[in-house]
Amino acid sequence: MSIENVTDGIIDLIKKNIIAKTDVVSDILIGDTTISVYNSYRFHAGEEIVIIDFGYNQPGHIHYNSFEYARIKTVNGTDSITLYSPIQSNWEISEKSFIQKTIGHSPLYEDNVLYGDREVIPVDDIAITVEPASLGNEWIYLQGGLSQEYKLRIMIYGKCISSDEGRRILDRYSDAVYSLLNSNIHLDVNDYETPILVDYSSGTNTIIIEDTPENRENFVVFSPPYPFSYVLQDNLGVSCWFKFIDRAIDSGLITLTMNGNFDIDFLLDEFAVVRRFGAYVYDSRADQVVFGQVSKGSAFLRAAEISWFGKIVKEHVFPQTSDGVDDFNKI
Repeated sequence: MSIENVTDGIIDLIKKNIIAKTDVVSDILIGDTTISVYNSYRFHAGEEIVIIDFGYNQPGHIHYNSFEYARIKTVNGTDSITLYSPIQSNWEISEKSFIQKTIGHSPLYEDNVLYGDREVIPVDDIAITVEPASLGNEWIYLQGGLSQEYKLRIMIYGKCISSDEGRRILDRYSDAVYSLLNSNIHLDVNDYETPILVDYSSGTNTIIIEDTPENRENFVVFSPPYPFSYVLQDNLGVSCWFKFIDRAIDSGLITLTMNGNFDIDFLLDEFAVVRRFGAYVYDSRADQVVFGQVSKGSAFLRAAEISWFGKIVKEHVFPQTSDGVDDFNKI
């Protein structure tokens, strides 16, 4: 696992959770407090959202350069959210309306989450950079577990350096990223997942997925040393790890047989997937947040720096084989 993979994993985690968005699936009308959405999975009570439609960039549209902020009171289920206050404008599905998380009326956009720091931050909005800092290792068991420790530097840049509210927004974003990292101690890095095509029923030991080249490569009958590399998950729960003991391919479908079964259902309505682990981070933590001001080009910005580390075991086989080239003269 490279430092690039780990850095991309953190970027993906931030985008999925701090910038979570989902489509509106039923018209929202003035006065509504409950809205219907495609998938509420990454939204929680107390969070702020912004409602936007595709008219935002269309001159003459009723919502040109316009959006609406609201705060979530309760998440009622996978497809329903209740707000604290009534909606002030109509938001229609014909205009492709959607909701997105935000903090302090300052949305973070995907294009502003960057790999590596910059000499100049090219935006006036909230921006986050994730940069590799160091890579170290130590033997933790023979043969032959090498624990590799990846350290990253995460910078959160805020705007409005002269205002009290600007500092508050930066602190809220910093706390959100810090909390996110420490609630994902076993970070998913380089995972692969695919939807199941038939509801998994309690007590059964088979799942069905689409027959694609990617699925054929990633969902196989495994053997040691890593036999248990899969989980089932939907919006309501997740299984323990399991392995596949048989695979059958027919008529565009892959039927996978597990080594056991589970006593809960995993449902298509709850966005059930089967996931293969790419790398297992057995220990990670955001261990420090430092606040201050930095110079970027000709501007001074408020910023917070979060230091993060994650540990992954890389297996080495001994004795190590050569590549067929003799580096030394034979005796």
